[in-house]
Amino acid sequence: MKRSWIQLRNLKNVRTLLILPCNAAACVGNYFRAETYRKNGWNTWREADRLLRELREKGKVAFAAVDSSTLETEPRGSKGAIVFETEMDRAKNPTGKDWGAPSWRWFRPTAAGRCEYLESLTESLVKGVHRVEKMGFSQVLALVNPRGYFLSLAAAVDRCGLLDRWVLFRAPAHPRHLLSAVRQITPFVYAAAEGKKLKGGIYPIPALYPFLKKENKAYKDSLPKPWKKYSSLPSR
Repeated sequence: MKRSWIQLRNLKNVRTLLILPCNAAACVGNYFRAETYRKNGWNTWREADRLLRELREKGKVAFAAVDSSTLETEPRGSKGAIVFETEMDRAKNPTGKDWGAPSWRWFRPTAAGRCEYLESLTESLVKGVHRVEKMGFSQVLALVNPRGYFLSLAAAVDRCGLLDRWVLFRAPAHPRHLLSAVRQITPFVYAAAEGKKLKGGIYPIPALYPFLKKENKAYKDSLPKPWKKYSSLPSR
């Protein structure tokens, strides 16, 4: 059966990279395969592919995922926790079972203030960011909503000295806002793919800011450096 999404076979001509969160279909090694866990066969990757279809058909925009399952599949790997659409089998679970959603309880500081899982993912993402940067993309944009993923990615990008070049969109952690977030960042991806240079930094999505602000108040954990500064929100 012919698939209904575009999946790039190589990245050699791609100039713009969009990094998305992983999803439950990581366990089968294909983030597009939403039907493995959702009856309507739809997810963030399929929505992004639909909205960016023209650019995808021309091979101008590639997708990648931040995926903590690589800490399990490649504990000593050099590629890091950013998985390109051309290598999704890196996240495949040998058992075929869902890895589980990246709950904040995995990342939350201990009573002693330790953040071992957050540290591990950040270190792995530093490797991933370096790898992405070596590939020479003109623009990298990222939309990752799990709190632990966002904090780790922001810290990794900053540590690599790329926060003034990479565009990190901040959305509420709850997945119910994710499809809306993808729709709202689409014009920026188009602009980048057409050659407009976007100023790097962290940008909350305006329409979702009230939800982000409300959600952020629910987190009472005191985070150590370097993640603390990325947990706070701008005043508007």
